Amino acid sequence: MRSLFTKVFLAHLVTLLVALVTVSLLLSTALHRLLSPLYMQLAARELLGAAQHIAIRLDPLIGAPGREEELRELTRLLEAGTHTEICLVPKGKQATGPLAGRVPAGKTDVAPARVFPCEQDMLVAHISLPRGEGSLFVRASVAGAVRETIRRVRGLVIYAGLVAVALALLVALGLSERISGPLRRMRRLAGEMAAGDFTQRLQMKGSDEVGALARSFDSLADSLQKTLDQLRQEQAHLRGILASVAEGIIAVDTEGRITLINPQAAALLGADQEHALGSTISELGLPEEVSRQFTECLRSSQLCRAEFQLPNPQRHLVLQAAPVRAAESGRWGAVAVVRDITESRRLEEMRRQFISDASHEIRTPLTAIGGFAAAIADGVAAGPEEGKRCASLIVREVERLNRLVGDLLDLSRIESGAVSLKFEEVDLPELVGSALEALEAQTREKEIRIELSLPRDLPPVRGDADRIYQVLVNLVSNALRFNRPRGRISIAARQIAGQVRVEVRDTGPGIPAPQLPHIWERFHRADASRARQEGGTGLGLAIVRSIVEAHGGSVSAESVVGEGSTFSFTLPIT
Repeated sequence: MRSLFTKVFLAHLVTLLVALVTVSLLLSTALHRLLSPLYMQLAARELLGAAQHIAIRLDPLIGAPGREEELRELTRLLEAGTHTEICLVPKGKQATGPLAGRVPAGKTDVAPARVFPCEQDMLVAHISLPRGEGSLFVRASVAGAVRETIRRVRGLVIYAGLVAVALALLVALGLSERISGPLRRMRRLAGEMAAGDFTQRLQMKGSDEVGALARSFDSLADSLQKTLDQLRQEQAHLRGILASVAEGIIAVDTEGRITLINPQAAALLGADQEHALGSTISELGLPEEVSRQFTECLRSSQLCRAEFQLPNPQRHLVLQAAPVRAAESGRWGAVAVVRDITESRRLEEMRRQFISDASHEIRTPLTAIGGFAAAIADGVAAGPEEGKRCASLIVREVERLNRLVGDLLDLSRIESGAVSLKFEEVDLPELVGSALEALEAQTREKEIRIELSLPRDLPPVRGDADRIYQVLVNLVSNALRFNRPRGRISIAARQIAGQVRVEVRDTGPGIPAPQLPHIWERFHRADASRARQEGGTGLGLAIVRSIVEAHGGSVSAESVVGEGSTFSFTLPIT
């Protein structure tokens, strides 16, 4: 397809050529009509002069006896010198033609005629010789001379026309560029705008229609740039909002293809955020229930909800899809919110388990207390000794209840942050000694041997001394409770990477590997029957973990069935 520049240039060129050809034709015709008579007049004057000169030169030889050869030679010389042809009509012969019989003797005249015996179309000068010896006709071919003159004039006209065409071409090039140049710039600017670049401007100052169009184009570019900036700001704001919400958000069009997915949704569904755009839900390899809910939402234009599970790792998700309408003309897609309820389900399960365990732990001593109190009230406990035994059992169960309630309160306060820790430099060996001293009676009763490995250069830790003491007491009492008679407890501490690691190792029956990840949970017992027999609440290790984590440390446990267990925790160095 030809460009506008080519079309405008060709239009100018065709117009100029038509005008120049027309002018050339008219000028050639006019010159032919004007030059022919003029040239005939000039040629007639020259021919008359030449004829008179020839008559003067030939007159002495005409009719002279014996000089015929000289006459012929002079005639040839005069013809060559004057570029004419000379015809002598001797006396006694009749000449015909337009001048014959009209020119008196000794007179001259010129006319275009066919002259005999010369038999040529010529411009003829007829001179009657002065001495009456005949007539002299001098002819010249003026037609060829006129044509040659006209040809030369036409050549000049054509040359001038070519020069005019060349100049006109330059003017046409300039005009075409002036007209098409701004339009090409506009087209280039439109292409850049289509590619997303709105920074270029035409900046034309002309007052004609092209200049007005260029200014309108610049104004349009300014408006589009402002609109695009606003859209980008809104899009960035929307992306920031979508990226900050905890839930995953997915939007699909009427064909079920994903048009929007935030990072949370991609992470929850295990999808690549960039590759997910433009794909269908089914192409992401999600459960069929998700695709079915989107399809149902788009079909029915109603809110749809579904719960499903994803493996590896196992997660429980809930999806709620709602249709979205751009206008009353109809819906354009659906938006779904995806929430991970795995933790809430786990917490709910833990809450139910906690209530069940706490109820069971409280019911056991209350049942014992009620039974012994009923025995005393009903007189079943006969005798002072039996009554005293029942009363002592009631006291023991009440103390067990108090410990349980106290541990529950401590754990609740620590986990909720209600307990304010008093951080200071704490000497661990000193706290270990205090904890062993408090448990000395139990140690002697079970004949447990205590081994200490506490370096003298062990640096102090930063923490609350009372709470760290509680951690040590819980771990050591736990090791005493579940150790074998005449067993051994090893307490060691060492510095590791800016922390102090404390280990409490016993020689008890050990803990099965499947139960190790759960020993730090509330009311968990590796051996429930033995724990209740020993009087434990099942909250000691949970309290230890909460206190250590509040100090910025961590807990861990290792165990070999039949050989014993090792419980350890870390605390930061001051």
